[in-house]
Amino acid sequence: MPTPPNPLAVADTALSGESEPAMHHTPEEILSHPQFPAARRAYIEGLFGLYENNQFMNRLLIEATRSLVFFTALGLWADYELHDRATWPTVGLLKQQVEPYGLSTGRRIEALISRFVDAGYMTLSAPAADRRVRIITPTDKMMAHDLEWLAVHYRPLQILFPETGYHQPMQRDPTFQRNLRKISRQFAAYAAQLMESNPAVMFFMQRDAGTMILLKLISLGNAHGAARVSLSDLADRFGISRTHVRNTILEAEKRSLLRFSDTIITLDPGLTAAYDRFVADTMSGHDIMFKMAVR
Repeated sequence: MPTPPNPLAVADTALSGESEPAMHHTPEEILSHPQFPAARRAYIEGLFGLYENNQFMNRLLIEATRSLVFFTALGLWADYELHDRATWPTVGLLKQQVEPYGLSTGRRIEALISRFVDAGYMTLSAPAADRRVRIITPTDKMMAHDLEWLAVHYRPLQILFPETGYHQPMQRDPTFQRNLRKISRQFAAYAAQLMESNPAVMFFMQRDAGTMILLKLISLGNAHGAARVSLSDLADRFGISRTHVRNTILEAEKRSLLRFSDTIITLDPGLTAAYDRFVADTMSGHDIMFKMAVR
């Protein structure tokens, strides 16, 4: 597996010219924490609370490109200054931010924006200063979902490090939300490196509801990673076809990520370790962003 990115190095770059960033919790510290299994379980349960048995939200968000468009739009909005045209959260700027990830084309990004608009999560408007561009604005519905998403992602850190006190995200503080989303733009390179460094997890993230399939297999697995599952049940839980679930599982088996036999799916230990590393890397990044957002 490629070397995972270092969130503190990103913070150092983002804060060049300022005082040193606060000490953060490293991925290694998080992985070795005795409460890590409990924190990971809380994280998975939180994601299930947001998306399991919610077919609409699964179709809308649970795939890498859709999530990237959604959260990049939030970051652009948080950094928006009306007097500074370079910060306008336009469709064009969003495409410029997302396309370098290599996950999608400009045409699909525009189609996803239209879908978010139709679903009531974004609006498009033309500013009086230039009617040729379209400004993306998150709706209250989008902001509310993001607050819940942040609470889910900071709960594991609260379990591991209660002395830090991640009260703002846990209490759905909108001021913290805006500060963090503005800072998140500086971590775009970290996010890209994080995905690139973990191809096993990215295999699932790039497929419709693939992340949720993986999480369900992890949550149902025994000590040996074996889970007795129904493909039809997975399809119903996440609003996808049984054929899509089966194809995802079979392709993962070809990549030696798991073994599939009748109703038993056994995750390769390397996949479980890769997911744990992904969670730890993500938590470490969220920790440093938290400390930057409240400084």
